[in-house]
Amino acid sequence: MNGSFDEQRRVVAPLSDRFDRAGHRLYLVGGIVRDELLGRQVDTPDLDLTTDATPDQMKVLVDGVVDAVWLQGERFGTIGVRLEGRTIEITTHRAEAYTSDSRKPDVSYSMDLAEDLSRRDFTVNAMAVDVADGVLHDPHGGRSDLEAGLLRTPLDPEISFADDPLRMIRAARFVAGYGFTPVPGLVDAATNLADRMEIVSAERKCVELFRLLSLLDPGPGLALLIDAGLVGHVLPGVADLDSRSLSGVLDQMAGAPPEPLLRLAVLGSVVGAAALRDMAVGLRMSGRDTSDLMRLVSTIDDVAGARGPRWSDEAVRRLAANAGDMLHPALRLAVVLELDDRDLGAAVNRLAAAGELDDMGPALDGAAVMDLLGLEPGTQVGEALAWLTDLRFSEGRLDHDEVVRRLSAWWADRT
Repeated sequence: MNGSFDEQRRVVAPLSDRFDRAGHRLYLVGGIVRDELLGRQVDTPDLDLTTDATPDQMKVLVDGVVDAVWLQGERFGTIGVRLEGRTIEITTHRAEAYTSDSRKPDVSYSMDLAEDLSRRDFTVNAMAVDVADGVLHDPHGGRSDLEAGLLRTPLDPEISFADDPLRMIRAARFVAGYGFTPVPGLVDAATNLADRMEIVSAERKCVELFRLLSLLDPGPGLALLIDAGLVGHVLPGVADLDSRSLSGVLDQMAGAPPEPLLRLAVLGSVVGAAALRDMAVGLRMSGRDTSDLMRLVSTIDDVAGARGPRWSDEAVRRLAANAGDMLHPALRLAVVLELDDRDLGAAVNRLAAAGELDDMGPALDGAAVMDLLGLEPGTQVGEALAWLTDLRFSEGRLDHDEVVRRLSAWWADRT
């Protein structure tokens, strides 16, 4: 197992020197230590540091050393800095815990590194490297657990999970992403405390869920969420499914491309679009993500419900217009779910190459329509634009003169 932290220590050495002269210590902590010991290469990873200095002391110590400072996390004991182009977060040693009904932790500072590490989520994240001398501090056997592939909490799991219930979802991500095996008692503790997930904010649950669904194979993590009774707290749309249906849809999600929205879209065919939208709202997903998710579901439904021996050019144009930016992601998902065997992908590629799927709107804008037909603003303009849109779908791109001729003839027939 690896364990050289020379490059990380070099980057933060200017900070360490300043802190050391003031009688404080800086430690690399968390994921950067875990991944270095595992030999995992992460492109320009963010660096997390912990220290016995308070936030007020940290602000003084970093002044003149770093390129930028931000203080959004100061009330939780964290300040962010940028040094040599790297993002670094420095947090005062702390012991934090959630009260029984609070969505935010009670934070208390500590001068004791060992106490800080004991409040971390898992032993594999509860290791620290002294930036000054490179010594690894591992009071809870995290390195041994890494070597054995075990997922263990530094304290009793019921204490660790009660302190921050989100750790139960994070456990699922570590099982799926690192292949860790939960030690005896860990899943039982999560099962006992599943209802405590209610105090975790929707935004935090959403972030952790997206991280899990971004893994190459989230299957083992999703299985843990089922086993521990957590899945309904994370994906409320599946709460009423029977165990067989639930297992089946989560298998399909795991088989989809490793993108959260694609995997969530799989749920749409099982729970329905309305329930999926409610879930997205409940998870406080961004408006853009919610819109893209629902458009994915709608496109997949269109593909699954299409009839006929093959896709007509008009049907492909209409599908592309409705799907927008989600067309190609939806096609990838349709292939995985085996929803279409009518050469849709080939038809899309052919029309896209010909420019037929670019700018799917009407060939004339409202002002041009009013000028051509002698109209004032009103419903008739909208009717003409709708007709032009149907013309674009049914016959594809036409040159300007042909569009003008066809629109004029249509309007003459109406009047």
